[in-house]
Amino acid sequence: DGVEVMNGRGFHTKALDWANEYDLFITSNSDAHYSTHELYGVHGVLRNMTLIFAKDKSLDSLKEAIKAHRTIACSFGIMAGGKQILEDFFKASVQFEVLSTSGKGTRMVSIKNNTSLEYIIRLKGNPVKLPAFENIVMTAGDKEDLVVTVENMWYSTTEHPVITIEL
Repeated sequence: DGVEVMNGRGFHTKALDWANEYDLFITSNSDAHYSTHELYGVHGVLRNMTLIFAKDKSLDSLKEAIKAHRTIACSFGIMAGGKQILEDFFKASVQFEVLSTSGKGTRMVSIKNNTSLEYIIRLKGNPVKLPAFENIVMTAGDKEDLVVTVENMWYSTTEHPVITIEL
């Protein structure tokens, strides 16, 4: 009922497309046959993991979450999952706040990451890192919603979530 889209350092985007095509839940695994410290600890990256969004810690709740495809695969700074779960996770973990508005049609916006996962986001122009547990400040137009592309999240071989943030 599921498919592994990440294994060790590998990200298998075709498996992500199969998950969409055949309605499969998504996982990430380490396939470690030696000390995980050698692979992950030295490089300062989070090891492969599958986030499962269960309602509580019971086995029944875990099974229900997997069957409902509430999983996100994570590996080496990449996240993969269903489009809706990725969008919901991003919206729940990142805060947007208008700090000031100028008389020239711009706003200063604080973007705060409340997770231990780094995001690569694009509002307009070049992509920007949003480090774990940090915030950045960006300029935005004063009358428009922010349209954020999360470039290290994938829900298909070629597509990232594009999320509209109302300020």
